[in-house]
Amino acid sequence: MKTARNKDDLDLRKLEIFYWVAELRSFSLAADRLSLSQPTVSAHIRELEEKLSTRILDRVAGEVTPTAVGQVLLERARALLAFKRETLAALNQFQGKLKGELLVGGSNIPGEYILPHKLGAFLKKYPEVRPILRIGDSAGIVEAVLDGQVELGFVGFRGEDGRLTFQKLWKDEMVLAVRRNHPWAGQKSVDLGDLKKESFISRESGSGTLRSFRRLLSRKGREPEKLLRVVMELGSTEAVKEALIAGLGVSILSRTSIQREIQNGLLREVPIRGFKMERDFYLVFHRQRALSPVSHAFIQFLKQH
Repeated sequence: MKTARNKDDLDLRKLEIFYWVAELRSFSLAADRLSLSQPTVSAHIRELEEKLSTRILDRVAGEVTPTAVGQVLLERARALLAFKRETLAALNQFQGKLKGELLVGGSNIPGEYILPHKLGAFLKKYPEVRPILRIGDSAGIVEAVLDGQVELGFVGFRGEDGRLTFQKLWKDEMVLAVRRNHPWAGQKSVDLGDLKKESFISRESGSGTLRSFRRLLSRKGREPEKLLRVVMELGSTEAVKEALIAGLGVSILSRTSIQREIQNGLLREVPIRGFKMERDFYLVFHRQRALSPVSHAFIQFLKQH
């Protein structure tokens, strides 16, 4: 005999569909992510709104954003889906398998140039794991860890939030990069003070590279605002490299990020006399949330390789 569903019950499948629409800000992207048709996704959202007797998503000019009620629902849905992932991963581990989603976030350098290779090697060892990599600036990835959007973050600075654990993982060196025919390209080195003569292409304020460079300048007793003549601020390393190749200025970038352009002769690395620019990349995770077995396995894999 079937029991009638309580009118106050929530369909967890519909909640999961809502989560992906709200997270990806798109019905079509959510449909692709869930292997559903877009009309099916729309129908589930409509039924959920009817159930709650309120609108949970705003649709304005093709952009999808959660309403105030939707934002509350999104936070609860995120927690429920995290619990679902942890439960499935624990059951698989009990059965001797490592299987499930691996939600990681990387700032531009680790996210674009390091993690794809590491995740590929991890997949060879654990083929039933499904990595999902989110890329943003370091500040954005730290927020994603706090919000539970990713379990593990890889960023270019150590934060001070007591809710988070930061562990040093990789070393990186930042370098002064210029176009191949820039007047500095043929020089053995330049002085730090020479930077103020050039147009400087900067990363956005949340960038770990920019924070690390500013911190190193401060240690040298130099004020970034007086030393750098910033002509544009760009939101990704790739955008900065394109601006350099176009001859729009100079910049400080991770050596890891410009290896291909150096090899192809598009950019040159110019040493700054007496100024070595090293920094660390950190693994970050929430101190108060239990990590899934998949995340634990990935951390151990990275430390062993």
